[in-house]
Amino acid sequence: MKFPRPGVRVLCLPDVDRAIGGVKQLYRHVEHLVAFGWDAAIVTEVSGFRPSWFVSDAPTISLLESYERGELTPKSTILLLPETYIGVDLSSFRGIDLSKLSRVIFNQNGYYSLGNLGENIVSSINTYYHHSSVLHVLSVSEDTHTLLSKNFALPDSRLSRIINAIEPIFTPSQSPSNRFHWMPRKNPLDVNAVLTSLQQARLEHTAAWQGLPLQGLKHEQVAESLSNARLFLSFGHPEGFGLPIAEAMAAGCWVVGYSGGGGRELFRFGASEEVPFGDWSAFISAVQRAFTLFFEQPHEAALRLQRQSIAITSLYGRAQERASIELAWSRVEAEFYKWRHSHPQNS
Repeated sequence: MKFPRPGVRVLCLPDVDRAIGGVKQLYRHVEHLVAFGWDAAIVTEVSGFRPSWFVSDAPTISLLESYERGELTPKSTILLLPETYIGVDLSSFRGIDLSKLSRVIFNQNGYYSLGNLGENIVSSINTYYHHSSVLHVLSVSEDTHTLLSKNFALPDSRLSRIINAIEPIFTPSQSPSNRFHWMPRKNPLDVNAVLTSLQQARLEHTAAWQGLPLQGLKHEQVAESLSNARLFLSFGHPEGFGLPIAEAMAAGCWVVGYSGGGGRELFRFGASEEVPFGDWSAFISAVQRAFTLFFEQPHEAALRLQRQSIAITSLYGRAQERASIELAWSRVEAEFYKWRHSHPQNS
C-alpha cells in the first residue's frame, strides 16, 4: 500500500524583512516543489507576511493557520528545516509539538552548525542530523556537501546537493563603468581595513574607478548595480555557497576576495582571484592585479568576464536548480514511505 504524497511545510520563522540570501532560496525551493505537484508552503510567523526585497509566488501560511487546519501531523506533512534550527526544541515549537513529524534539513551553510552551540555541540549535531525522523539532508555547494559528509558523518544515501540558480536579472551590461561594489554587512572589520588600505596604498590605474557599497537595495537594484560595474569585492566568510559571488560573476564582474569556503567552486572560471580570509595585504595585491589587467589588457579582461558569465549562468541556471530539486525530492518521497511503514503509530 502506498500512502498519499505528503505536504511540505518549510519553517521560516521569525519573519525578517531584510536581505538574507538563504530566505530567498527557501522561497525559490517551494516554487519548484509546487511546480512538481507538491503541496508545499513557507510557514511564517504572521499570516500574509512576505519579504519585500524580492518577488516570489511561493504559497505561505502562518504556523497557527497550519496547526488549526490540522496539517502538522506525521502522516500528512514533512517539515523542511533550515540548518539554523539546530538546537531548537521541536517538541514545543511556539507551543506546538512538531517532534513527531518527519523532516528534511536544508543546509545552506554548514558552518552555522559548528562552533555556536557551546558544550553541547556534539549532542546537538547528533540529535538534529542523525535523528530517526530525518529523511534527508540537502546541501548547496561542494564545500557544504563535503562538510556534511566528512565532519557530520552523513552517508551519501542521505545527502542530495541542490544547485542554486542565478536569476536572469544578473546579466552583463554592454557598457559597464569602472566601478566596484561590496556588501558592507559582511565582516565589516575586513571591509573597513581593505577600503582604508585602498585609499592609502597608492595603487596604480585607479584614477577612473569609483567604489560604492551595496546596501538598502532591492534585489533588482543589486542586479542592476552589478551589471553596470566591473569589479566585486567579496567579504563573505564563512559562506555555504557564496550567492553574491555567483551573482556578481553572472552580471559580468571580476571578483576579488573571500570565497567563504562554500564559494570556492566559483573561483575557477578565469575572472576572479580568491584571497585567504583575513589576509588584507593579499586582498590589496589582488585588487591591484585586477586594476592593472583592466588598464593594460582591456580586451582580454572583457573576454574572460564574458566566458565566466556564460559558465556561471550555464552551470547555475534555473534548469539545473529544478533538476536537482526534482531528484532530491524523489529520494525524499521514497524515504518518507519507508519511514511511514517503519513508524506504524504515525499511519
